[in-house]
Amino acid sequence: MAKSLRTGREARVVRRLEQLLEATTPRPAATQTELEREVRYFQSHRDHLHYQAMEQAGAPRGSGAAESLGKQLQQRLRGCGQSWSRPGLTHLLRLCVLVKNGDDVHLWS
Repeated sequence: MAKSLRTGREARVVRRLEQLLEATTPRPAATQTELEREVRYFQSHRDHLHYQAMEQAGAPRGSGAAESLGKQLQQRLRGCGQSWSRPGLTHLLRLCVLVKNGDDVHLWS
């Protein structure tokens, strides 16, 4: 299924999940409930499953970069003895984003 998502066959994945749900195979109630939940998720997010197109457009495939940045910012802004007000932290985060994106040139000139 993951390979199908990565290779542009999102509709096929959703169809297959729907077929699993329609099958008359007896399942434990907990399994049926979980399957229904997952199928609903894929049905409601089918417009967001275009991983191949997103990757071709240059977007990262996973969330690793965003998670790494979050961890870096937490380490830098939540160090021992550091305390920030909500507005102060918001300003610091904006500056961090400017620097990370390379948009900080006008700040220093």
